[in-house]
Amino acid sequence: MRYREQLGIILMRDNGPRRSFRLRRSLFFVLVAFFACLPFLCAALGWQCWQLWQENASLRANMQRFEMDTQAAQATAERLQNFEELLREEGVQGRELLLRRLARAGGETQPEASPAAETPQAASAAALGEGPGHEEFPEVDTGAIKVGNVQARALRGNGLRIGLDLRNPDSQKLLAGSVSATLVTASGQKCPLAFDPEDVGNFRISRFKRAVMVARVPEQYSLVNAQVIIEVREQDADLIYRNIFAVER
Repeated sequence: MRYREQLGIILMRDNGPRRSFRLRRSLFFVLVAFFACLPFLCAALGWQCWQLWQENASLRANMQRFEMDTQAAQATAERLQNFEELLREEGVQGRELLLRRLARAGGETQPEASPAAETPQAASAAALGEGPGHEEFPEVDTGAIKVGNVQARALRGNGLRIGLDLRNPDSQKLLAGSVSATLVTASGQKCPLAFDPEDVGNFRISRFKRAVMVARVPEQYSLVNAQVIIEVREQDADLIYRNIFAVER
């Protein structure tokens, strides 16, 4: 008896009311199917979130690049405005040479000034203004690659930052090659640029790539009114693009 009393203390009896629930067979199978498909649904939602995150990162990068392009365009517009004001003033060295080149580009005919009248500053400006398009330095654009949004900006410590967009017109094949640059100073000196790291100019693209390269220019070369020659070669060293761009300060 004593043992039973101790057992009654340990085991509590359930004298409360009992309730039961009934589910339709169809509803039961629906719930089972839902919980069975739940892992796959979570995996699909996770994959969709990852895709949206990738697109958001790409949109952010494009927005930053567009902001940089807008700032560069504003700076170019300011420089052109200052350049226009200089052309309106009389007595500016090299003004006649610049007007002659602008007239030639616009298809107008103006009398050529005598070479003896050109000052050393005007000759320096002429050397700086020479770019691709003539016999000694032909412009190269085979169409195998599209180069755009080129920016050459001077950095502190006589450094140079070059950024450009590379587009592959034929997305059916992989395009591989390298980008090289040569600095041309205002006095006509040329200096091949070495990038850091050295292989940053190499590329393998199927559609698009934004290339950013940094080079350290020797101290004896000035970046004031300098230009950069950009050359793109295929993997077999064939030249497919070449053009010249001004260095922004």
